[in-house]
Amino acid sequence: MMSANLNSSVFERPPHKHGGAVWHKLNSERANICEELLKETAPVGESLALDSMSNDVISTANWHRELLQLRLRKVDEALDRLMSGSYGECSRCGKWIEDTKLEFDPAMAFCLTCWDRIQTKH
Repeated sequence: MMSANLNSSVFERPPHKHGGAVWHKLNSERANICEELLKETAPVGESLALDSMSNDVISTANWHRELLQLRLRKVDEALDRLMSGSYGECSRCGKWIEDTKLEFDPAMAFCLTCWDRIQTKH
C-alpha cells in the first residue's frame, strides 16, 4: 500500500543537505519562469492578431521564450543535482564550484575553469 508521502511532488520537499535557501530560490525562479511561459502562450488578444504583428515582434517573442526555456532547463538540472547530492560540484570535472558563483547563480553547473574551456570552444 502506498503512503501519502509518495504522492507528493519532489519539488515540494527540499533535499536534506542543501534544503533551505537554495532549494527555495530555485523553486521560486522555476515557478516564475513557468508563469511567464504560460503568459506567452496565452491566446493573443484581438487587438494584437498574429497577422498584424511584425516579424520583429514575433522574432523577439520567440527569442524570449527560448531564453526562458533554456533557463528552466538549467534550473531543473540544478534541482536534480540537489536531489542527487551533487549540487555544487562541477558537472564536467567534479570539483567544487565556488560559493560566490553559486550565490550569484544557484543553477551554475560548471566551475570557472570548465566554464572558460566551454566558452573558448564556441
